[in-house]
Amino acid sequence: MVPGSAESCGLNREGVHDMIDLSALSSTTTTSTPKATGPRELGQGDFLTLLVTQLKNQDPLNPTNNTEFVAQLAQFSQLEQSAKQAQLLQRSLDAQAASLQFTLLPMVGRTVTVDRALIQLGTGPAPISYALDQNAAAVRVNILDPQGQVIRTLDYRDRPAGANLSEWDGRNQNGALMPAGIYSYALTATDAQGAPVSARTAGQLTVSGIRMEEGKAKLVAGDLSIDPSAVVELR
Repeated sequence: MVPGSAESCGLNREGVHDMIDLSALSSTTTTSTPKATGPRELGQGDFLTLLVTQLKNQDPLNPTNNTEFVAQLAQFSQLEQSAKQAQLLQRSLDAQAASLQFTLLPMVGRTVTVDRALIQLGTGPAPISYALDQNAAAVRVNILDPQGQVIRTLDYRDRPAGANLSEWDGRNQNGALMPAGIYSYALTATDAQGAPVSARTAGQLTVSGIRMEEGKAKLVAGDLSIDPSAVVELR
């Protein structure tokens, strides 16, 4: 090629510059704009994608430092191990919950006592359990509906110290029979001088089933869920 000729200046014989194919020197990646779906946490796949993209687009004249690359690989390994541990932990918790659910099955149909002032009304008289710290000359029991309204007042005389058991016939103050369900009650007691007597209330409930709530097995009595740890007596 003769210096100064058309060929040396990048001109063809017609005097038009030859087009240089840049695709052989560099390549560009076309990316589509992701749809905005709100912030989310990066997962294992996202981390790996970022790492591979970084390697593909690094400067050939200034590649990623080995120490930095090893540190990134270590982070990826830790993320992978954490994800596996979380999966194994969740499986273990699910297995424990299922095991506890089957363990509680023999309690279905049994009567449990809980430290709550509850009455379970069925087809017959409902028991009312309470314990007095000392003898009481007067005991008043106000039975409440689910809205907390007093529907019946029961008065008793000369109740001894210790455990006591009374009954509610299931009728309100007007004598109308109330629907079956779980009711609560409030109890007050006084001695012969009118001074208050301390009392501990309880509820006797019949377990009708087992229910899972937030990964925990609960006893079911009517429409009420009971934590097994709240049971103080089983019959």
